[in-house]
Amino acid sequence: MMAHPEGGKRGLSDPGKYSIRLNTPLSIHYMSRATYDSDLTNEQWKIIEPFLNERHPLGWGRPRLVNTREVVNAIFYLLKTGCQWRSLPHDFPPWPVVFYYFKKWRNQGTWAQLNQALTQQCRETAGRDPEPTAATIDSQSIKGTSESGGEESGFDGGKKVKGRKRHIVTDTMGYVIGATVHAANKADTTEAPSVVTPVFAVHSKIQILFADLGYQEPFRKWLKDTLNIKTEVARKEPGFKPARKRWVVERTFAWISRQRRMSRDYERTTESSVAMIYISMIRIMLKQLSPVPSPWHSASSIVKI
Repeated sequence: MMAHPEGGKRGLSDPGKYSIRLNTPLSIHYMSRATYDSDLTNEQWKIIEPFLNERHPLGWGRPRLVNTREVVNAIFYLLKTGCQWRSLPHDFPPWPVVFYYFKKWRNQGTWAQLNQALTQQCRETAGRDPEPTAATIDSQSIKGTSESGGEESGFDGGKKVKGRKRHIVTDTMGYVIGATVHAANKADTTEAPSVVTPVFAVHSKIQILFADLGYQEPFRKWLKDTLNIKTEVARKEPGFKPARKRWVVERTFAWISRQRRMSRDYERTTESSVAMIYISMIRIMLKQLSPVPSPWHSASSIVKI
């Protein structure tokens, strides 16, 4: 009996133990297939390939038998459709292989590094400095599942949501520059230091942080005294008016929630939940950097890998 994708008795540290199919050259087995609208284009793959196909500088190690592009296509398909790992179509590499690489790149920080690199590219394309000088912070309570309820799960009394909180920091263009996931019952103001500290360590040019009333004075004082960063709190205005600078982070949550996998928190570990946030933004930024010529793919078209 096979374990849950997030681990278990058998685990996924070695994909070779799962199936005889894994001993075959997957790059040959999956040479062509019908396209899915979540597939990478050739231009998009050229952008991210250097991050995912790194080789030893001296050329050591066995040749990779898995088609890395097809692994990423499978992860994007899962993110877009919201299917289970075991329910990935059979024309992708076997799901244990796909999950193995998802987990490997998660643990190595590859998803976070790729998100940061694409954020800088998108900012430069828009004529901005690659390093932001202002940021926005907010959280989103999201329902969990029976699988995600074991670790870091709680009840948000204000939103009446049982599950987790996605806590993100974005630049003023809406790109995620930092993310964490924790139990929904934890207050924003107490968890905020753990969110912003690694962000400001990397993005040293940030001078101001936009926040809402959920981030109380202890956090704002700590931010000023510790990191010398000013906090501007957005006040609610009468009627339906987007709060100044605050609508950007709300739009980012809307972007992320368009991925069906992100409609709830389906991940067993918070590390996987954070990785899914970064992968969602990677898909969005790839579309901005290299738009798909047509929104429709012919059902009879073939992907040449």
